[in-house]
Amino acid sequence: MSAAALPKAKVRAATAEDFDAVYPLLQELNSTRFTREIWQRLFTNLWQQDDWCPGYVLDNGEEVVGFLGGLNSTTELNDEVHTVCNLTAWIVKDEYRSNSIMLLMPFLKRKNTSLTSLTSSPEAYKVYKKLGFKDVDSECRIIYPLPSITGKYRVISDREKVLQALSQQEEKVFSDHEGLDVKQLVISDRKEHCYLLITRRLGRGHIHKISNVELFRKAIGAVSRTICKSINVKSLQVDERFLEGQKILLSRKKAFSQPKQVRGLLPPVLVDAAYSELSVLATK
Repeated sequence: MSAAALPKAKVRAATAEDFDAVYPLLQELNSTRFTREIWQRLFTNLWQQDDWCPGYVLDNGEEVVGFLGGLNSTTELNDEVHTVCNLTAWIVKDEYRSNSIMLLMPFLKRKNTSLTSLTSSPEAYKVYKKLGFKDVDSECRIIYPLPSITGKYRVISDREKVLQALSQQEEKVFSDHEGLDVKQLVISDRKEHCYLLITRRLGRGHIHKISNVELFRKAIGAVSRTICKSINVKSLQVDERFLEGQKILLSRKKAFSQPKQVRGLLPPVLVDAAYSELSVLATK
């Protein structure tokens, strides 16, 4: 069917009830390890947000022909509450590809909001780049466990003890993620602490949130073995921006297939993946 003969498509806010219509599109993303139940998390109000919306759909009146998801959270920026929206799956039927950008426009119009894209396809990365998204990180560091000769730092994994160490804001993040397949730990030097949120994939722990970057940089080399043992993985992975080139024994750099991106006021060091598809869709 020619483009002129296609039913006209319009963008509207998605609802939880749209999942059945969007799911066939999500299956085309080649993420075979994601079951229907896992994909449905993108259409579930996991954090009981009052103004929750899973994203936007492209609807031609007969069927849903496109979807762009968004996961919202808030952070403190310049002593004010700032909204962060992580863009997730962006998929449009081939015959409607020329309308793809329509799905992004409602996100771009949001005020006091930074947009992030952490798992872009090559095509999406180019579009975001043209629209003012800036690269946050293009590589990560793989850290292998190394025996520690210092007792300066300790790793806390017991749930109750972790909660006792957390600030009110960190405690909310902890609570928001308890129902997901993540591990939540604390590194402590007995004076201050660093809260970590980690997912596991193929024997590697992916660190998605670091509450105290300075302490993390000082301690990670000494506690990597303890963390790996605690969450039953063989290595750890962390975005390079959190290390700022710091040397760590038994570590190596690895390039992302596409750089991670942000558009808005959020500085790179505050871009994390706690409220993103990397955590929400996590499986072992």
